[in-house]
Amino acid sequence: MDKKLMKFLKKTVEWFFYLFVFLLPWQTKLILRPSASNFQEISLYVSHLLLFFILIIFFVYKFRRPTDDERISGLWLSLAGVEIGVLISFFFAADQVLAFYYYVLLLEGVGLFYLLREATTNFGYEEAGLDKIKVFYYFFASLFLQALLGIYQFLEQRAPACKYLGLAAHDSDSLGVSVIEAASGRWLRAYGGLDHPNIFGGVLALSLIVVGYLLARKKMIRSKREAIESLLLFIFYFVSLFALFFTFSRSAWLALGVGLTVLLFGLILKKDRWVLGRFIALIFFSAVMVLIVAYPYRDLLQVRIYGGTRLEDKSVTEREEYIGQAESLISRNWIFGVGVGAGNYTMAIKDLDLVKKEHWAYQPVHNVFLLLWAETGIFSVLCFVAFIFFLIKKNRREVFSLAVMAALLVLMLLDHWLFSLPFGIIFLFFILGLL
Repeated sequence: MDKKLMKFLKKTVEWFFYLFVFLLPWQTKLILRPSASNFQEISLYVSHLLLFFILIIFFVYKFRRPTDDERISGLWLSLAGVEIGVLISFFFAADQVLAFYYYVLLLEGVGLFYLLREATTNFGYEEAGLDKIKVFYYFFASLFLQALLGIYQFLEQRAPACKYLGLAAHDSDSLGVSVIEAASGRWLRAYGGLDHPNIFGGVLALSLIVVGYLLARKKMIRSKREAIESLLLFIFYFVSLFALFFTFSRSAWLALGVGLTVLLFGLILKKDRWVLGRFIALIFFSAVMVLIVAYPYRDLLQVRIYGGTRLEDKSVTEREEYIGQAESLISRNWIFGVGVGAGNYTMAIKDLDLVKKEHWAYQPVHNVFLLLWAETGIFSVLCFVAFIFFLIKKNRREVFSLAVMAALLVLMLLDHWLFSLPFGIIFLFFILGLL
């Protein structure tokens, strides 16, 4: 009977996890505490509730089937250090309810990371309970729908709302909406189903690196199933590539470029001519297709690359201002921070500001490491850097892992969403857990 129960728990974790992966990119939520700013909002996400349920079952499984004691590695010690630093910062937060909410999100993210590390390598002394390739495929299937939605949003220049899918309405004439301002007018950037084009672009960029690697390493197609699988990957790759272009996210474009470059050099060092040749061919056709799609919108592309317009200059100026604000907060609260949660960060910035502005004018610094330091103190950021170092060291022989990590570092250095928003925190540990 116990054996049947264990098998049932294992299968429950497996299939509900695939459902969670499919739902992860969608922002369906119940708002518990509304706020004028997303950073101070408290919500229950459907995907997060499902993950919480999965983690309970998984830990029940682990408890009933204990493994041999293993030596705690530097990876887990550093991650524990981040958690401790975040917990301590709770006592210094102006909004402790918000800080507790983000602390729970971090714990859920750590639980997700642990589940992926355990369930994809040694799930109950048998074969892995979760197949990494399947996990990626379920995520790609969901993201493919978002890519189609993003392309539609840009071509139609409207983003309709749907509360059941967590979609907010966006109009290029509204203030606070991400647009490109060119001689031809204001152009709405592709949001997909996420909160900002930079988030949508970042998720697409990381996924494209993984798909590019999967396509390049397929040496032989031996069955009809493998042929269909390859075709679907190609379709996903190019649809997502076009959607990424329509986000007009420079940080995502750079992350994709850096990730593919690292992947290229890794494949060169592997000295597998067949895989390298397929990858170079894929990059060549990608460049050709992007040029064809980009040509009609070359004025928008020029604005994003060279700047010179009011909004582009404003964006650069604001990013420089955000760095200065972060430095001011860190200089005053460098040991324990101002409290976890981007809402606590923006409130601390507002308190320093002599001339009060609208709520949307207060934004987190576009750098995860500076944001983490300002919110939770020096101990947390040092432990997080150590955690990243141990991950890179552990996966240094895996070409695809290093490429994804390189792209992820670009996103963390140029944006804040991987630590400032609920989706970003869960997605960060999801990706890191798969490396």
